[in-house]
Amino acid sequence: MTKNCSKNFNSRIAYFIFAVLIFTTFLMASNVFAATGTESLTTAKNLLSKAAQTGGGLYAVWGLVNLGMSLKDHNGPGIQSAIWQIIGGAIIIAAGTAISSLDLTIS
Repeated sequence: MTKNCSKNFNSRIAYFIFAVLIFTTFLMASNVFAATGTESLTTAKNLLSKAAQTGGGLYAVWGLVNLGMSLKDHNGPGIQSAIWQIIGGAIIIAAGTAISSLDLTIS
């Protein structure tokens, strides 16, 4: 019963962090519409890149927390899941970095 409560609590925290990240992204999106032309594309690209890097970092850190808890409990499937979560966070960070390197100039 305690493990189920712990998983439910952990998923609520993860959803809360995700909701805060999405809310912050929408608050920052107002600057995109104030710019004109290429500036708006560059601002949107930078915003998306930062959001992806931040989200990926939070996801990877949460995977590290899960890894620590799973190692403490000697939970094999939990360890595997946490490692995949860390790898997923690293891939999201890499995607954010790739977005920031895009050239969106209009000629």
